[in-house]
Amino acid sequence: MSSTPVQYLPELSSDVCQRCKDLPAVLVSRKEKFCAKCFIWFMRGKQRKQMLDDRYKVKYGAIAERLGVQRVLLPLSFGVSSLVLFDMIASLLQEQNLMHKGKQGFELVVVHLQEDQQSRSELFQALAGNYTPVSIQYVEVDLDLYPVDTRVRLAVSPEFDVVADADVSRSESVAQLLEKSASRSLKADLRGLIYEEIFNNIAVREQCETLLYGHSMTRLANEVIALTVKGRGLRIHEAVADRTSSYMGKDLHVIFPLRDILFAEVKAVLKLSDGLSKYAVLPVAQGPRPVKNMTVHDLTTQYFDGLDATGYASTASTVVKTAEKLGGPRSEAPDLCQVCGAAIHHNPRAWLQNITVNSAAPLNTDEEREYAREYRAHSPENATGKDLLVCYGCTVTMAGAGDGFIWPVRATKEEILGEYVLTDESDDE
Repeated sequence: MSSTPVQYLPELSSDVCQRCKDLPAVLVSRKEKFCAKCFIWFMRGKQRKQMLDDRYKVKYGAIAERLGVQRVLLPLSFGVSSLVLFDMIASLLQEQNLMHKGKQGFELVVVHLQEDQQSRSELFQALAGNYTPVSIQYVEVDLDLYPVDTRVRLAVSPEFDVVADADVSRSESVAQLLEKSASRSLKADLRGLIYEEIFNNIAVREQCETLLYGHSMTRLANEVIALTVKGRGLRIHEAVADRTSSYMGKDLHVIFPLRDILFAEVKAVLKLSDGLSKYAVLPVAQGPRPVKNMTVHDLTTQYFDGLDATGYASTASTVVKTAEKLGGPRSEAPDLCQVCGAAIHHNPRAWLQNITVNSAAPLNTDEEREYAREYRAHSPENATGKDLLVCYGCTVTMAGAGDGFIWPVRATKEEILGEYVLTDESDDE
């Protein structure tokens, strides 16, 4: 028996599904033989277990009055995981619609970010047509046109102070800012930060109370290791745990409905779902790349792929369950990073200074001395500008971006509160 998480059985196999006891089994997963229909239902059950709250059920009476019409945002890249999650959620709404005479538990809003300058609107309309009579709102964002207004020029001093000068040049889009990244790892890191910001912004704009991410258990474990490597340990819990977060004064319920499903099982659902795979937009397969050209996520993905292939897929479950128990110190009012929004409980500047060796190795050759002169000639003595509150992970990231890197920042808590100061006049209104 194969040690991989999903083993496909030969077409002429005489094995029968252990669930329905009727149809022929097509694969083995979790030591059980499934037919295609039972396997899909088994996986849908894992997703629905994460959405048992009343807000996602068809509501009547007092519950309907209390919760109202819930709106749910689902980012759809048309990749394997997001497409399978969309199918599960749309199928759930279709069942509710048919069983409750047109009533649904919630309204679904789908958002797609154009990463390759191609609209997927027609593809989505064809996909959504499979779930009639369910009505699904579709929002498409062109990253080449999505503006970033609150931009500053960032620099990191030799003492690890992060400072910023207002950038008054012409407005640039998200895609243009990402293209200025100095490396693939930096670009991937910053892309994750700004995509999360866009999804939160659209959720608030579209009046959605819930945000669904299609991350599988394997992807969540991948995130844990990647965040650790990048020095973003304080974000681990919120990156893997279902939670309620606040954005622009509005509470958002963030849920990972595929958290109990391995990526190999997600791929199996896509393969066995009739006609679903034709809507998938998958990346072009590339040959082996040198490690130096791989991002942190590339490396961690390769690591978990290796675990799947060698029979250690359950490691992902252990990583995720451990990460769910992690949390930051219980300080009453931690500062927030103005780049990524993470809580800052300890001064990252002091920590970096403690672990950094400031004295240089002796220069022994003419070539080394020439390199040193070039470095001093192109390195500013002091970074000037307004000090920013920045976490350890973002400090390291911005240091790797180089001086003059342009990026959007968030307002401080004091600046936010300053916009909502209540005066005597406002109390009288």
